[in-house]
Amino acid sequence: MQAKERVYEALKESCSGNRKITAADLADKLNLSRQVVSHYLTRLMEDGLAVKTSTRPVYWFPVTSEDLEFFGEDVWGNAGTKPDQAAAPGGYSDAAARPAMHGNPDAAVPPAMHGNPDAAVPPAMHDNSDAARPCSVFSSMVGYAGSQKQTVEMCMAAVNYPPDGLPMLLTGESGVGKSFIARLIHAYALSQGVIEANAPFVVLNCADYANNPELLSATLLGYKKGSFTGADKDRDGLLKEADGGYLFLDEVHRLSFENQEKLFLFMDSGQYRPLGDNMWKSSRVRFIFATTENPDEVLLETFRRRITLQVPIPSMMDRPLKERLQMLYLFYQKEARKVGRRIEVEGEVAQALMLTRLQGNIGKLENLIQVSCANAFYRQGGSDILHITMRELPEADCRSQLSQYYGLPSILVDGEGLPFDQAELPEEGTVREIKALWEDISGIPFERMEPSVDSVYLNFKRMVKKLKAREHAGYRGEPDWNLFVPICREILCSYGVGEVKIVLEELGFLHGLFRSSSPGEDLFRKLDAYFEQAMPKAYYVAGQICSRLYEMDQETGGALDFLFALSLHEYMVETMEFHGLIVAHGDSTASSIQKVANRTCRTFVFEAIDMPMETAVEDTIAKVRQYLERVNARKGMILLVDTGSLSQLYSSIKNDLAGDLLIINNVTTAIALDVGIKMLGRCSFLDIVKAARETYAFEIQYFEGISRGRNIIVSCMSGVGIAEKLQEAMCKVIDQSLIDIVTMDYQELRRLLDENPREYFKQTLLILTTSALPEHVGVPWLNIYDILDGKGEDQLWGSFKGLITREEFEELKREYIRFFSIEGIVSRLRFLNPTVVINEVELVLMKYEQYYHLEMTGHVRLNLYMHIAFMIERLMTTDPVQEQTRGLSPQENRFYGISREVFKEMEQKYRIRMNSYELSLLYELFRRIIIEEKD
Repeated sequence: MQAKERVYEALKESCSGNRKITAADLADKLNLSRQVVSHYLTRLMEDGLAVKTSTRPVYWFPVTSEDLEFFGEDVWGNAGTKPDQAAAPGGYSDAAARPAMHGNPDAAVPPAMHGNPDAAVPPAMHDNSDAARPCSVFSSMVGYAGSQKQTVEMCMAAVNYPPDGLPMLLTGESGVGKSFIARLIHAYALSQGVIEANAPFVVLNCADYANNPELLSATLLGYKKGSFTGADKDRDGLLKEADGGYLFLDEVHRLSFENQEKLFLFMDSGQYRPLGDNMWKSSRVRFIFATTENPDEVLLETFRRRITLQVPIPSMMDRPLKERLQMLYLFYQKEARKVGRRIEVEGEVAQALMLTRLQGNIGKLENLIQVSCANAFYRQGGSDILHITMRELPEADCRSQLSQYYGLPSILVDGEGLPFDQAELPEEGTVREIKALWEDISGIPFERMEPSVDSVYLNFKRMVKKLKAREHAGYRGEPDWNLFVPICREILCSYGVGEVKIVLEELGFLHGLFRSSSPGEDLFRKLDAYFEQAMPKAYYVAGQICSRLYEMDQETGGALDFLFALSLHEYMVETMEFHGLIVAHGDSTASSIQKVANRTCRTFVFEAIDMPMETAVEDTIAKVRQYLERVNARKGMILLVDTGSLSQLYSSIKNDLAGDLLIINNVTTAIALDVGIKMLGRCSFLDIVKAARETYAFEIQYFEGISRGRNIIVSCMSGVGIAEKLQEAMCKVIDQSLIDIVTMDYQELRRLLDENPREYFKQTLLILTTSALPEHVGVPWLNIYDILDGKGEDQLWGSFKGLITREEFEELKREYIRFFSIEGIVSRLRFLNPTVVINEVELVLMKYEQYYHLEMTGHVRLNLYMHIAFMIERLMTTDPVQEQTRGLSPQENRFYGISREVFKEMEQKYRIRMNSYELSLLYELFRRIIIEEKD
C-alpha cells in the first residue's frame, strides 16, 4: 500500500463516528513525521479525498464515497480503483464547508438545495463533466480555492468548451502571474484530453516586435523563400507551430492594428497565408492573450469581439493577506531547496514583504526573496540556518516602506516545509489587552497617514488570541447568551458569512468581554470614518448585528461595532464596486431571496427590504434612503423589485444617488443569483445592464449617470455648503420639475469626470463651478465669476433658454451678485469676526502677490476671499481630514512650502493646521494664475 493510501485509510478509521483528528495526531498513529503526513493530506485534499477546517488547531476529515453520493457522484468510478487514482469530485472545492456534514449534512448545503437543488447550484455541478470538478493542475496556484477560485473556474470552462475552447484575454498588472496561469491552462487542457498529449504551447511576447510589425507578421504567418530580403528559405510561422495546441501572445497590446486584423481573420476562418505565398494554409490553434493595459484602449473593437472571455488577475496587494503569506512560504521553500539550508525569516521582513505594494507584484516578490537569500548566503554561508533580517532586503524596495512593525513572529522553512497552502497567519506578538486596539488604530495620527487594513486586522487577531489564552471565557454564562446566538446566526446567514460556528464563537467572546465598552466620542468618529472606508461591508453587517443586540440590551456599547467588523473582515469581498438591493412585497420575500443569493455567493452582495402588504410605499422609500445613507453607491446601484409599481422608487431616491441605477422588475431567486455572480465577478455596470436586457424578457430600467433627467451641476471648491446655498438661490427662480440642480463636492466632481466617459454626463446641460476644470472635460462648464464679469452670461443663458424667461434670468443674475459679495461672505461666517478675518485674508493675498508677482482680477480676488475665510472657520470647527500621500510636482511642492509660511501667524492665532487636503484645494485656485503669470 502506498504512503498516501495509508494516510487516507488511517484518516477514515480515525474519523469514524464523527471524530476529528489533527495532522500531528495522525502522524503519531502512523509513526511518520508530521511534515510527511501534512504533505499527503494536502495531496488528498487536491484529489478531493480530504478536507480541513480553518480552526486552531486544524482538523482533517476524509471524503468518502457516501459523502460524494450525497451530491450524486461516485468517488471511485469503477470498482477497485485506488484512492490516489480517483477523479476529483466537484462538490468540495471549498474545503471549509465539508466538516459540517459529519454532524448535520444540511449545514453544508445552501438552503435552496433542499427544495430545488437546481436553484442554488451552478450549472456545471449538475453533471459529471470534468469542467465541474476541481483540478489538481491548478492546485499549484496560490488562492486556487480562495480568491482565485472564480478565475480557475473561468479558465476551466473556456478550455472545455467545444469544439476548440474559447480564446481568453488575461488582464492585470505586470508580475501578477498571467504567464504562469497560461501554462496551467495548457496543462489542464492536456489533463482533460481536449488536446493531444504532444500538443504544443507556443509563447510570443509581442513587445519584442513592437518596432517591427513586418517581422512580427512573418513570425506569426511564416514566409516563403525570397519574399523579403534575408528570407533565404521557407519558414513556418507560429500559427503552424501551434497547430493543435495553444498560442500564448503576451503583451498583446503591442500588436499593431494591421497584425490584429490578420489575427482576427485567422480566428474567424482558421486559415492564413504565409508571406510571399499564394496558397492558403489552415491550422487549429487555441489562443491565450495577456495585457497590462485597458483592452478597450489598445485593441481594435473587431479584435476584442473575437476574444470571448476576459479574465482579470488581481494585483498582489488585492489578494487576501493569507494568500500573500502563502506566496512568502512558497518562494522561501524554493530557495531553501536550492541552497540546502533551513531559512528563518524575521517577522519584520515578512511584514515588509506582505504589506509593501510592489511595482512588479508576485514576480517582484520572488526576486526580492531571491536577493534576500543571496545576501544571507553570502554573509552566513557556513551556518545551518540562514537568517533573513531587514539587512538582507534591498533598501529602496522594502526597508524604507516599513513605517511601523506589528510584532509578527519569525517564520522557519526548509526544503520540505509545510505545503504552502497550509501557511497560516502568525498570531503571536506583543501582549496587549484588546481595549488597546483603539490606541493602535488612533495612535497612528490620521492627520499624517491611514493605517493599513492588513496591519489593523493582524493586531486584532493577535490580541484576540492572547485574550483567549488568558481564559476570559465567562461570557457563556451571561443571561443574554441565548438571545445573542439566534440574532447573530440569522444575520450571518442572511449576509452570506461562511464558517458561521467559528464566527459565532469569536463574536460571542468579544461580546462577553466588551458588551458595554465604548470608545470616546472623538475616537468613535475617527474609527467610524476609517471603517466605513476600509471595510464598508464588514462594518455594515457588524452594525446590523449590534443594532439588533441593542434592541434587546440597552447596555450594548459602541466598541462592538468595530470589533465585530474586524472579526467579519475576512468573510467579506470588499472589492465589489456596486451595491445590490432587493425590495419585494411580503413579510419575508426579499429577505428569503437575499439569503439564498448571499449564501451561494458566500459574501454580502444584496441587502433586502421586505414590504408587508400593509406597508405604505413612503415607508419603503424611507428605508431605501436609510440604506443609501449607509453605503457609498457612487459606482452604481442594482435594484431588484417584484412589481412594476415599485419602479416609482426612482423618482423619490434619485437625489440620493450619485451613480448609475439599474432596476430589474419581477425579481426571482434565479435572477438574484445571476446578477450577484456577475457583481462578484466584477463585471462592468454596462455589461450587467446589457446581459439583463438580453436575458430577461420583462421590464428593465437603466438610469445613467448623475441624474435621470436634464440637470445642472453646481460645485464649489470651498465646500458643498456653498454649492447648496447657490442651489437654493437658483431654485427661487427655476421650476425644479423642468431640471434637476445637483450639488457636488469639487473633488468628487473631478473624480467622476476623470473616471467616466462623456455619456455619463449626457443629461448634464452645464457645470457651474468656482474654479477651472481641465481642458479635456467634454461637458460644458462655466466659472460662476465669469457671469459676474459678463463673460459667461451668453453661455449661461444658452443653457437656461427654454427653461426660464429673460426676466427670470435677470433675477437669477441678481441672486448671484448678492451671493458673491463681501457682504454675502460676512453674512455666512458663523463664528469668526468678519472685519478681522477679511483684513487677515487680505494680508495673506498680498504675500502671495509679492512672492509670485501676481495681479489678481476682481473675481479671482473675491473667490479667494470667500475660500480662505470659510477654510479658516472649517479648520476650527471640524475634525482634521487624513493627510494625502500622493506625489507632488515640484511647483506644487514649492507652493505648499510657501503657503505654510504665509499662514504661520494665522495658524498660531486660530490654533489650526493647514493640512495637505486644504493646501491642494488652495493650489487648484492659484495654479492657473501662477502658470499664466510665469508664461
